Amino acid sequence: MSDTQKNIGEAFAGESQARNRYTFFAELAEKQGKPKTAALFRATAQAEESHARRLFNLLLKGK
Repeated sequence: MSDTQKNIGEAFAGESQARNRYTFFAELAEKQGKPKTAALFRATAQAEESHARRLFNLLLKGK
């Protein structure tokens, strides 16, 4: 595995973890009666998922 592949893999893991973290924060904000904050966290989670998907596709291509 090249250094680039390793770095992409680590970035993918980080983006995936961030997506989960923001999803959990959104759930917590919703339970606390803060729907606007929850929506912001959900939007951020979607952005992180998009980043993760791009990185995953690079891994599949062997970049």
